[in-house]
Amino acid sequence: MNIYVFSSKDLTNIWAAIGAKKWAVSKKQSSNASICTRSQNLPIGSLGLFYCVKEQSLTTPFVIRSKPKEEDAKDIWPQTWALPFDIIPLGSPEKRVPKDDLKILLPSLKNKSWNQLIHVSGSTVFSASKISEEDWGILINKLV
Repeated sequence: MNIYVFSSKDLTNIWAAIGAKKWAVSKKQSSNASICTRSQNLPIGSLGLFYCVKEQSLTTPFVIRSKPKEEDAKDIWPQTWALPFDIIPLGSPEKRVPKDDLKILLPSLKNKSWNQLIHVSGSTVFSASKISEEDWGILINKLV
């Protein structure tokens, strides 16, 4: 199954996203033509997760509720972000799974490092990560 993982430097931005029921990417990322193209292929109804860089953990599953809009997102985060889209949060950032625990928890990671399975870098934004339904079930049980 496909999931979409979006990185944030800290939990503050994730909490703001949960409150606004919206996510967006940096202005720099939105100026990349391939990222813009991938954003328009983001399927409504897809599942997503946040990755907190500071905490080095996955958190807060959500459902993607709209296509990214080619506009700026203001008044949610301290900076202006781009390509905003609506989400339905399925949890809160209070629950997190550290990246170091993923190897133990997820069956798909027996012969891989966690970031080979779950894409969290800026260059892979709007790219699906392919995980098993069993992996997703484990993550949901830990995060919701």
